[in-house]
Amino acid sequence: MKKKIIAFDFLRALAIIMIIPAHLSNFLFSTYGKLTLYAFDPYFANMGLGLFIFMSGYLIYYNNHSINSLENVFDFYKKRLLRIYPLYWASLTLFIIVFFIFAPWLNSGFVFPNSENVFSFYNVLVHFLGLQILLAPAYATPMLTLYFVGLIIIFYAIYPFIIMYSKSTKSLLISSFIVYSGFFLISRTLNIIDHRFFMFFLVFMFGILTCRESMFEKSIRIPGRIPFVQVLLAVLPVIFVLIIVLGLRSSMFLDPKISVTIDTSSGIIGSSTVRSILESIAGLLSVKSLLLQFVIETALLNIFLLIFCVFEYSLAMRFINDRFSRSLSSFFTHIATSSYCVYLFHRPFFVLWNSGTNFISSPILRDVIMLFVAIPLLFFISYHIQKMELSLKNNFSLRKFL
Repeated sequence: MKKKIIAFDFLRALAIIMIIPAHLSNFLFSTYGKLTLYAFDPYFANMGLGLFIFMSGYLIYYNNHSINSLENVFDFYKKRLLRIYPLYWASLTLFIIVFFIFAPWLNSGFVFPNSENVFSFYNVLVHFLGLQILLAPAYATPMLTLYFVGLIIIFYAIYPFIIMYSKSTKSLLISSFIVYSGFFLISRTLNIIDHRFFMFFLVFMFGILTCRESMFEKSIRIPGRIPFVQVLLAVLPVIFVLIIVLGLRSSMFLDPKISVTIDTSSGIIGSSTVRSILESIAGLLSVKSLLLQFVIETALLNIFLLIFCVFEYSLAMRFINDRFSRSLSSFFTHIATSSYCVYLFHRPFFVLWNSGTNFISSPILRDVIMLFVAIPLLFFISYHIQKMELSLKNNFSLRKFL
């Protein structure tokens, strides 16, 4: 059990460590710092977020794999709401204060996109309820970072009913397909349910499936008795290059705002040519070209994310164990404990930090201080906020019980 806990902490720590650099480029000042961190965006952000969601599915099933009645369902919802909403509401409040109320006076170098619409009373109310992903794009505009909470709320809302009616792995796969198809039809009909639901739902269900299989002591092997993790270790560099190259090329060739040409021995391939082929295929299938593009990009992203999550999970389960030093295990635990709080508060924290360090004239010095002072401070504060929030909830529960 101790081995699994350390592995879980390592994976959650890795996820947040991948996400923060991808967002940090918006808050740096030196050109070299920005260009260095642009390499992390959006690939590392998507991979880190995918690992977060994979672990959410895994841990939800690990702690709640027996749901057999409506009483279990309500108990599950109560625990999840208490876990998610208090810190989420605090972060939503801070977003409003920093990015809307005091934004004109904070010279941080960061401008929140579409702030007038995002921070309207109606949109804030939708976010307060956690419905931003469910009602977007027709009736809501998800905020940066906080869209994740709306995404995970939908996953948690669906979870107990899928588990209740899925007594086998086969029935779990069938239920997942039915839910995915149903939400897709609703989305196309009513223009609701943000596209990120379809990007990450399969990753969430894969986390559940991985935990289910490991709990029943089934190991993943390929023909020839070669451990799957060894194969992944061998092909990881190739996978990483494919993620970067294919992701970059698909985004360039499918983005109408970008013109790209490749001169080959047989002719010139341009982005307009690729889009024309895509539109022709969409016409043959009687679907819109944007829908076909979304399907292609979602399929590629899910393939990459699933491979990445399997690799990291296998790596953690095989090589991260109780032989780790106490200090290293403690480091992972602190990072993992603070991860939810860090994710929620890092954008307003960076804005306030930059506003308070405007007296420093050197862009490079400001970036160095951001990297080696501000970020460690963010994790330190987040860890203690998370522990304090947990302590308050435990005291409240104890008083209620007494």
